[in-house]
Amino acid sequence: MLKEQIWNVRLYDPALDEEEVVQLHIDLLLEHYRLWAQILDEEYDVNDGERRIVEHDERAKWAQELRSSVSDDNCRVWVFTHRENEEILGFLYVEIRQDHLTFSQSGVISEIHVHPDYRRQGLARSILQYGEAWFDEQGISHRQVFVTSNNLAAVKLYRTCGYEVADYRMVKKEKPKK
Repeated sequence: MLKEQIWNVRLYDPALDEEEVVQLHIDLLLEHYRLWAQILDEEYDVNDGERRIVEHDERAKWAQELRSSVSDDNCRVWVFTHRENEEILGFLYVEIRQDHLTFSQSGVISEIHVHPDYRRQGLARSILQYGEAWFDEQGISHRQVFVTSNNLAAVKLYRTCGYEVADYRMVKKEKPKK
């Protein structure tokens, strides 16, 4: 189990962190493409995912979003690093925004990512708790996260931290007609 005392946390700094955090985001996108291919009963092709990332300029878009978050009081991006060597272990991107259905302020876990070498050691739970503490400081009691149904590790994490299913996104897997 990863002990809390071996990691440091700091606010995201584009000059220091952009390249590595953007790459972690791209890795997460590729994993989501794989998960969605499973959901849609499609063959997963990592090259297709990489092509989409280039085609949609995802690296530049994500880098810009992260840079913008630095000056937004309703956003926080934290980087979690190894205390001894400053290697990035993971990051958390959270936002406070108005829920489109209830019109109340809600804390949104926009992205949480743990480097694959540090998974299954309790770090994701610690990172999530860090974000929730910030929501508490901001007076935000409602929290939400969007998670792909077959991302079982994430689903388990959120359930054990008190999150419940609030709605469903449904897909119909119909083959195109020729």
